[in-house]
Amino acid sequence: MTLKNAHETMKTFRGMMPIMPTAVTPTGAVDEPSQRRLVEYCLQCGAVAVGHFGIASEFHKVSNRDRTLLVKMIVDAVAGRVPVFIGVTSPGLGISLDFAREAEQLGADLVMAALPYVNMPDGDGAYDFYGQLADATRLPIIVQDTPASSSTLTAELLWRMANEIERVAHLKAEGKNFLDKTASLQELSGGTISVIGGAGGRHLLHLLRLGVTAFMTGTEALDLHAHAVGSYLGGDEAEAARVYFEQIVPYLEFYLDYPEELLKAMLHSRGVIDCSNVLSPPASPPMSPVQRRELDWVLDRIGFRKRWPAIP
Repeated sequence: MTLKNAHETMKTFRGMMPIMPTAVTPTGAVDEPSQRRLVEYCLQCGAVAVGHFGIASEFHKVSNRDRTLLVKMIVDAVAGRVPVFIGVTSPGLGISLDFAREAEQLGADLVMAALPYVNMPDGDGAYDFYGQLADATRLPIIVQDTPASSSTLTAELLWRMANEIERVAHLKAEGKNFLDKTASLQELSGGTISVIGGAGGRHLLHLLRLGVTAFMTGTEALDLHAHAVGSYLGGDEAEAARVYFEQIVPYLEFYLDYPEELLKAMLHSRGVIDCSNVLSPPASPPMSPVQRRELDWVLDRIGFRKRWPAIP
């Protein structure tokens, strides 16, 4: 590890960096045509990077064999058009290091890692974890702050790691109190730190107002998210607010309670993937018929029945 000048080495993305789901057939096998179609959907919606093996990908339910297959497939489908980031979060350090080495070997451009979710380390352990990850790969690292790690990954620790650990290049904000933490990071860094918004698009507009320029969400409404972000970055705050409050927030009220189910259901309804099945076991019981009926009413009201791409 070497001391670095974060102001000089951090590249800031501008736009959407979606995390793709794992497309499967009705029997649970990886669905290559749908997965490749997802890549094209993301790129046609204006993605500035694409990723896999986040929560939206059901990363914790994918076998190692399918993991290798998916990384190869996605890197091949993207074909250098935008950067590819691969999640390497796992229960332990050694597994994450192996995942990072494989991602680099297979052609990924960045890796993303949350802290190990079994026996999560303290602040010193977190620093050591990302330091060892940086030593294991030449790829830039996205540090993912989650609700479970938010009290450990303080703004001060994140800023210290960004300055001191080689390759820590971006911070994904979606832990508890991430608005306050983002504001603190912007103050500590003088607005130079690369913060990427997450949490499914929750507080997307507010993060834009805090200076965040890139967002990592699922793909269910990527065209809407991209339009809101692009409008704001292009100077049209009113249009960004319209899309966010009139089209994104209404469906998020349901989506954030059933993200695993609705991500694939919405993509299937738009013709992006051929099957809406989630990997087993599901994260929660399915939506009730009443909830699904009300969600469908919302989707009709916000004009979301269009096939992709459907830029508003």
